[in-house]
Order: sequence, then structure tokens, then C-alpha cells
Amino acid sequence: MSRGYICIAQNSKYDYLNQAYALALSLKATQQENAICVCVDALTKTQITGKHKEVFDHIVDIPWNDDAGADEWKIHNKWKYPHMTPFKETIILDTDVLFTHPVDHWWDHLSKKDVWACTHVKTFRNEQVVDDYYRKKFTQLGLPNVYSNMTYFKESDTTFELFKMIELIMVHWNVYYDKFLKGTGQDWMSADLAYALAIRLLDLEEEVIDNDIKDVPTFTHMKSYIQNIPNNKISGVWTESIPSSLSSDLKIRVANYEQSLPFHYVEKKWLTEEKINMYEKALDI
Repeated sequence: MSRGYICIAQNSKYDYLNQAYALALSLKATQQENAICVCVDALTKTQITGKHKEVFDHIVDIPWNDDAGADEWKIHNKWKYPHMTPFKETIILDTDVLFTHPVDHWWDHLSKKDVWACTHVKTFRNEQVVDDYYRKKFTQLGLPNVYSNMTYFKESDTTFELFKMIELIMVHWNVYYDKFLKGTGQDWMSADLAYALAIRLLDLEEEVIDNDIKDVPTFTHMKSYIQNIPNNKISGVWTESIPSSLSSDLKIRVANYEQSLPFHYVEKKWLTEEKINMYEKALDI
């Protein structure tokens, strides 16, 4: 059975294609199972060059129009993954992630499920994130603490059912928000909130979530106010408060802590051409 990663790269004021390129380089540098499918809109497709084609195993057009339109964050197409993936087993990623160490063993664990969603993430010091600073709505409503940017699925009825519900929620966000999500806190659509609501409405929590497994699979999440650091001691942009580096052997360190998990760097400016060149040099590209 073919296995691979998938992401959506739709350029806006952010260069998501460049992020996807760095993600693909990091997969090639660290993983045996390193195939990646990059899904693009018509405009972003015109920006693909030879270097992208060298590391993107599949480039797929986003089907049925571009639901994200002119939106800055490009969320609205994230129900289409099962229709875009060329793989039998797929892990969804955001583009602003770099893999640091082999995690191929995760696949055998994930393949026991039809769908699996990450619900526990780590700080840069490899501590469990417990602060709900960015997730008050999840706490308020008792929703599953889903991180959509690390979600596994395989071809199955459960996958079809779940992503059909995610489609309905995303397409009719105002209706679902008013009926199920209204209250204090977040009122805008995020993929995490849409996925969490879909899982709740379909009563799929036992099938999709492993609440007892907190260590793997997971990722390092670099949003500032979940790093177990007092909020008055850290900037809202973590790169302004915490030093970091990428070494020639592709080790990422944050405040001298080496990162062993997939690294969700969040701040787009953290990814520089110098860092990309280091990956290219390591891979002889």
C-alpha cells in the first residue's frame, strides 16, 4: 500500500509554495517514507519550477473551484484531501513544518485506524502543551482537541463520512457556528475547529482519537503562548524572544534544545533562503 504526505500550497501574501518545498526537502532528508503530494490552485501552479518538481512526488490541482478564494489563510479547501491524495494511506500536514528525525515507525501505528487526528502537541522543550490560550472555544464546548495539520486517513467509509461532514461545516460555516459553536471565544472558521466539530457530530471520537497516547505521533508547536513560559516573558512572535538555529547537519535547535519531532515553526519569516539552501546542499540539489 502506498503511503505519503499531503499539503495544500496556495500562495497569498505568504509563499506557501516555498514552505511546501522546504517541507519536501526535510522529508527527503529524514524519512524513508518521504513521498509528498502538493495541491495547488491555478495561480500557484504557474509558479512551480524545476526545483519543485524534483522533490514534489505529485502535484495535484485543487478540484471543484477554489473555495478559499482571496482568503489570506487558505483554509476552505481542507475538506478535499481524500479527493486529492494519490496514496492509499495519507498524513495531512501544513506547509510550515520541517521534519527533523525519522518517524517512519509511526505509519504502522496509524495504519490500525481508518482516521486518526493528533490531539496532543509539544513545546520546544518537549513538554506537553497544556495551555488553552488559543483554544478557549475547544475548552468551553468540550470539543476534541484536534490539530488538523497532523491527521492520518486511509481509503475507508469512515474517511468518506468524516470529510463529507467537514465539507458541510466549511461550506455552511455560519449555519453550523450558530447552531453548535456560538458563545465566547473564536467565531472564525479554522480547520481545527471544523474537524473537531465534525468528529463530535458523527460521534467518532473513540475511533479517531487516542487520548491515552500523548507522545507519538505529535509535533512541536511553536505558537508563543503555549510554550509554558509566562506570557509577559515572551513575545507574541516567538522568534523575537527565543533564539534558534539550523546547523549544516540539519539539526534544529531552539534555545539550545534540539528538536526531535516535526517542527511547526508557525512564523513564516523563520524560514529563510539560507535555511532552504542548507537542505538543498545536504541533498545535493
